[in-house]
Amino acid sequence: MNLGTILRPVPSGGLYAVSDQLVLGATHHESILLEQAVWDALGSEGWAVRRQAAFDASFALIGAIAKRLGIEGDREIIDLATELFATLGLGQIRFDISATGGEVIGADLLFGAGFRERYGEKARMRHLADAFAAGFAAAAASIAYPSDWGSFEADESRCVARGDGMCLFTLSRRPLTFRPGEGLTRLDAEQLLGPDNTPESDPLPVGLTTRDLVASCVASDRGMIRISEVRFALLPASYRAQLTFDTLHLMEKRTAGPGQATGSRLAPIFLDLAKEATRAGMFHLVANLYESAPLRETFGPPPADPQEMAEQLAAVASALGWGSLSVVELVPGERLVLSVPLTPEAVYYAARHGGTPQSRLPGLQGLAEALALLVGYVRFSGDGVPPDTYQKLALEGPIIRTQETRSILSGDRECEVVVELSRR
Repeated sequence: MNLGTILRPVPSGGLYAVSDQLVLGATHHESILLEQAVWDALGSEGWAVRRQAAFDASFALIGAIAKRLGIEGDREIIDLATELFATLGLGQIRFDISATGGEVIGADLLFGAGFRERYGEKARMRHLADAFAAGFAAAAASIAYPSDWGSFEADESRCVARGDGMCLFTLSRRPLTFRPGEGLTRLDAEQLLGPDNTPESDPLPVGLTTRDLVASCVASDRGMIRISEVRFALLPASYRAQLTFDTLHLMEKRTAGPGQATGSRLAPIFLDLAKEATRAGMFHLVANLYESAPLRETFGPPPADPQEMAEQLAAVASALGWGSLSVVELVPGERLVLSVPLTPEAVYYAARHGGTPQSRLPGLQGLAEALALLVGYVRFSGDGVPPDTYQKLALEGPIIRTQETRSILSGDRECEVVVELSRR
């Protein structure tokens, strides 16, 4: 199936859902970098945090689809999960499982295979890579074979990112000590927006709707969606948000011994790494979508007016599930102000943790930085952006400073970030 078969726009806020669960466009670039940031922050404990976030998000997503379609049989649910995983562009998984446990084989997974694709054959990951596949498989098995005793848990014993020939997961029962949540739903977004905040409709021009931008994407028989050199997938928005904020809160609560930095002092560094992960991924993805043939037919040649280009790039990002983005102010190469009624990470934080005066939108900040670099430092010709462009900008490009100036989490009616760039 193409993504348009399952992707549904949320009437409020420019967000997107599969069934009732909010989803967000992702690439192997930011997925790998964010997972690495969690590992750097938590060490071996990061695997449990990553896997749990994947289980919670996948349990809600698979459960919502199964309920809507009236699927109840164990094999039917496993077949649904297998097809859904591939359709979203996450790779292939194959279950060999019963009510007592079993194994799952993964191939061409977004995280493990994406790591090999990003870093080549010489680089090997030191830790377990495919937490999302592990959590997804465990969630699918737990729904297919429910038990009052406990849910399934998956451990990865082999991984291509560590040099193995395949990814292999072992599923076994564990005592159920919690009730899986409902993920991140359309209702969460609508309640946060309120009845008086009705954002503009489709941010793209007539002739190409936001859903059309990714709706035509079809995964290969290996469960891969490729946009130029970028691997693209849809992930539950709650997975990324839970992963980010669970890690952040664990760090903020930690104390350290004499002469050591406390977790609360290191937490801002983790947020910077999470922001950088989004910047890298969205730079590659938005650039390649912007240069794609369908958008060139809609937009025409790249405009000479930087303001018009910035608005077009923001529209592309909006189509990936980031919300209805607006360019408030632009000084090319120097300053970009971006606003949005709400983003998936804001919806998640409000629903799970309430309001806060602190900066809690690293994803939006990273996206804004990517757009600022694209409009100020990239020359679009219609022939594609060279793959090493981002790496060169990261090493030799401008110094970037970003501030979260408005947020619905602190009582504002919208979220706003300001990106300022200066020469090295």
